[in-house]
Amino acid sequence: MKTLIIYKSYQGNTEKYAKAIAENVHADVMKLSRKALRATKKYDTIIFGGWVRGGVIQGLDNFLAIYDSLEGKNIIVYSVGMSFPTKSGRADLISRNLLDLYHVRFYQFRGSFDYHKLKFPQNIMMRKSIELMLKDPSLAPESDPQALSSLLDRPLEYYDQEKVDRVVSVLHVLEREESQKETNKQ
Repeated sequence: MKTLIIYKSYQGNTEKYAKAIAENVHADVMKLSRKALRATKKYDTIIFGGWVRGGVIQGLDNFLAIYDSLEGKNIIVYSVGMSFPTKSGRADLISRNLLDLYHVRFYQFRGSFDYHKLKFPQNIMMRKSIELMLKDPSLAPESDPQALSSLLDRPLEYYDQEKVDRVVSVLHVLEREESQKETNKQ
């Protein structure tokens, strides 16, 4: 089973996860581009990873634009964002990104965050968002105000090995199923 991981990353988190998964299953990894999307024809399993901004998985629309050409392939989508993955957060991402209209497996990863890596205008928008949440805690009811304000001063380092392992495990199951199908054909 040949696997391709396509990703769109902003601060490097999505890329880090793509490479970690690829390392475990000997997949090819490509940054989202026209070339990467054309390359999907050569693979049995396609994984797309994108970072989240405002509830939208960046690059997902470009990936889903070729969804019809991926018929018969295993498709996995993962998102990487600052929030802790939760059932309600996952459901919200699925709904906002219309993933419920597609036959894909979806995983929500938590990423690191470094305010100082943000470029204009994201840095200003993030600062204003944090300031708004600090003034009105109802905007981020589950947030710790002290942790929120510290995001402006020091990076938040997080890596979700458990989710990497889960995706790798699913890929191994898919590989065994493919192998079994090939054996049964013979």
